[in-house]
Amino acid sequence: MSGLLIAFVLVLVVPLFVATWRTSLLGLALQGALMTAIAFRHGLHLSVHALPELVDLVVVRTLLTPALLRHALRLRHAGPRNDVIPPNLLSWTVALALVVAAFRVAAVLVPAEGDPQTLVGVATAGVLLGLLVLATRSSPISEVVGALRVENAVALFELGSLGHRGVGLRLSQSTITLITVVYFARYLRALHGVTGAEPEGESAPAPESGRASL
Repeated sequence: MSGLLIAFVLVLVVPLFVATWRTSLLGLALQGALMTAIAFRHGLHLSVHALPELVDLVVVRTLLTPALLRHALRLRHAGPRNDVIPPNLLSWTVALALVVAAFRVAAVLVPAEGDPQTLVGVATAGVLLGLLVLATRSSPISEVVGALRVENAVALFELGSLGHRGVGLRLSQSTITLITVVYFARYLRALHGVTGAEPEGESAPAPESGRASL
């Protein structure tokens, strides 16, 4: 399982350096796919009892979340570029430092080396990087991506207690996640409606050249 967790870290980090919203959505989809693989490695089996977990990981996080957000962004005619964090050396250094700090915290919380310690470290890194995105960006797309990064990190941490959650709890969590994603998508579409209400070419007039400003 360590290989899957390392891949999860890469999926968390790479979209921070690639400034496109498509990469961010692909990262969310890959997070869901990797969590599904980790769940199977952690003892999940194809059965009726596992159906709520599979719906949450495969349907909601891997498929619906990127698809709904992509549809909303295409309606907004969003440009291809979207900096998840400020594109400078300081932000990149802070992001990498948070990953290192997350694994140091995991070593304190789970002293025994192994998959449980790595899982806690990766989940902590996901939360910290998600909070970094929320703290450094003000664009709606980045804020939505940051919030969903935190949500996926919490879901990854919960995989450590996969067999101790009831069916009702898993269904409730999946439903809340889906409602949140639908709300985010409608929010992005609403922003498109606000910006689209302004006719093109009717922005504030620029000052005439040659007129002295007071």
